[in-house]
Amino acid sequence: MKKILLILFFILLFINLFGQKKLLLLYKNSEQYGEYMFKYHIIPLLEKYDIDYALSNIEDINYYKINNKDYFGIISWYYSPTLENSNLYLRQLSSFVENGGFFFFFNNLGVTSDIREVNNLLNKLGIHYMYDYKDINNYNINFKKDFFITSPSTNILQPVEKYITFGNNDIILSYISNNESYPMIILSNNGGGAIFNSFIDKDGNVIFNIEKLILKLINQKVGTQNKILIIKTNFDDERFLYSQNELTTIFKYAKLNYELINVDEFYNLSYFDLIPYSYIIWNTDAGYIKTKTIERYINNGGTFIFSTNIYNTPWNIYAKVDNIDISKIVFSKNLFPIGNDENGSVYNRNFKISFNLSLNEKHTTLAYLENNNVKIPAIWYEKINNGYIGYIYPYIIFKAVRGLILQSILEMKDTSIAGLLNSFIFYIDDFPLPSYNVEKLVINGKKITDDEYYYEIWWPSIKKFSEKYNIKYTFVTPLSYNGSSTPPFEFTEFFVSKNNYPYKTMREISNSDFELGLHGYNHNSLTKDRWANPENIKLSLKAAIKFISNIIGHDAIISSYVAPNNLIDEFGINNLLQAIPTIKTVGTIYEDNSYLSEYEIRNNFTIIIPRSTYGYYPLSKVYLTTINTLANFGTFQHFIHSDDVFSKDRNPKNLTWDQMYNNLETFYNTIKNKFPWLRNQTASEAYPFFFDYLTQDVKYEYNENNLTVIIPDSSLFPKFFMIKSKMNIRKISGGKIIHYYRDNNLYIIEMNKNILNIEFLR
Repeated sequence: MKKILLILFFILLFINLFGQKKLLLLYKNSEQYGEYMFKYHIIPLLEKYDIDYALSNIEDINYYKINNKDYFGIISWYYSPTLENSNLYLRQLSSFVENGGFFFFFNNLGVTSDIREVNNLLNKLGIHYMYDYKDINNYNINFKKDFFITSPSTNILQPVEKYITFGNNDIILSYISNNESYPMIILSNNGGGAIFNSFIDKDGNVIFNIEKLILKLINQKVGTQNKILIIKTNFDDERFLYSQNELTTIFKYAKLNYELINVDEFYNLSYFDLIPYSYIIWNTDAGYIKTKTIERYINNGGTFIFSTNIYNTPWNIYAKVDNIDISKIVFSKNLFPIGNDENGSVYNRNFKISFNLSLNEKHTTLAYLENNNVKIPAIWYEKINNGYIGYIYPYIIFKAVRGLILQSILEMKDTSIAGLLNSFIFYIDDFPLPSYNVEKLVINGKKITDDEYYYEIWWPSIKKFSEKYNIKYTFVTPLSYNGSSTPPFEFTEFFVSKNNYPYKTMREISNSDFELGLHGYNHNSLTKDRWANPENIKLSLKAAIKFISNIIGHDAIISSYVAPNNLIDEFGINNLLQAIPTIKTVGTIYEDNSYLSEYEIRNNFTIIIPRSTYGYYPLSKVYLTTINTLANFGTFQHFIHSDDVFSKDRNPKNLTWDQMYNNLETFYNTIKNKFPWLRNQTASEAYPFFFDYLTQDVKYEYNENNLTVIIPDSSLFPKFFMIKSKMNIRKISGGKIIHYYRDNNLYIIEMNKNILNIEFLR
């Protein structure tokens, strides 16, 4: 508590000492005109809306002090076009706009300069200057009435210059036309200009609605770049460091651009600095202080999510101190098309909480903490003007529910988007495998050997399953279980079967659409403690490749490897790739935070693809582990083994193969019906899509009802995205909707070109 109070003190001190960024108003003292106009027409509006400003004479100011650190926007009001060292002034303005500020000028830029310097600035506003000064007196005025108090005069001599507007977000508020068209008042997200006397009537009265202009400039709708800002401190304890890491991993997989920032830096940001962000997540125990900047951000479409102590949020009035044992987390069925329970998704986890909470009907709850007696909200949100505020209990941001955490965040907005890999891999682990002609089970009174079971019962049914669900397996074979890490590296065990089933089946697989990968020379993990001599790793693996080549009758090109026991270390990875340079994918384990348990690229070539889903039952767990990565970025990897039925840890209920097979069918029926768009690929087929997905940059541009997605045109197409939207999609270019889940407000989008544009219907 002392730490929180100390941080709170420093934040308040910081805000008081340094304040918020200001709006810079520039006039020329030699004219006095601009200063007068500011004091009578703009400063009263800024004071009305409590906007900090600085009124400065450009003829005295050091141009280098025009910077984004102190100011969020600049308005200039000049009459004469003379200014000393104007090139430097224009360069500073150009840099200011380029770094996120806005610039709007009245009358003219106030400089005489090289046209290249002028356009270096104006081009960043979506404007290009073409000279062609003239006075005209026979013209029509076209103007947007809602930006004018009274109609402009047409019976006065009007100076004009030629400007071209090309910015995608430019709005021409007024233009004059005779034989040609002359834009007079231009507005863009980065500023604009009101040229000459286009904003006054013949008597010199201001007829342009400056108040609307100011509000338009400072209250732009947020989320323009669909970024996420995570707030932290350098004092955060381990639980917040963990949740911050989880959030950044979730966003990385979902192709969402994010930044982390310390609390003190956050409170020095202006509203204009926050415009690129769709979400701000307060993921720290530091004391939260509501400011007008935050309020403005939310009111203009932003989502502010608290993931902190409940007493550090606007909902502290609903909380009371309590001591409750929690046994499960229940996520709403509206989050994703499948759950592992009829009410949604349930994750069993035992822990204690120190509060109780009851919300009212204005809150939409997405997850609860439960036991047999209580049901306490854990994730919720509510609408505030055009934006949202939400809450995620920080202790439930962990690896096993990443997909559901992402879906909860996406739900807290009118429209949200995330990337989809759109690929699942079905691995058959430990097959073909040595069999030893030993009795393993009894079926219908007949004793069955492992040899007979693997190759006469299990293998035919697995082929039938493949045909029924159109699945291409990736088989990874262990050629021995001898446990040896020293020569000789031989393959006696592969020939124990009296029917020669192992190598016959290997030939069958190599001649099919399935993929044959490697599970090691033997089932001995490639870790330094098990292989003292790295040369023996290379010798054993090279012997394995040569052995497989002899069986299948041609050189074996093995690109898929799964680590025995799901264990491998840096030592093992390096020696594996030296021994078999063609290895493109390495399978590990996903469900814990051990070494190599994330999707990543190693050595600029090989992709770690951890096992996300495995087994046959309980189905609730199979569904939940599938949801975890499928809802995060559209992928899962399902592993089964030919000896699952014999395994005490993988078949604790001692089910028969028929029962396990039926469970597998139930699971894949659901997957096929719920996700008909989901691609099945072998590991080597998935490799280029994984590589491209993990390395590609995605840019988002949001403008009112339009969302644009931009990726490099060198990317693999098609690309896929999921969009959660409370609004209907009106039109798409550069892609198409391939599925819609009405109950989840979820669209699956296929992107066919490097620019995707989506227009929403409000």
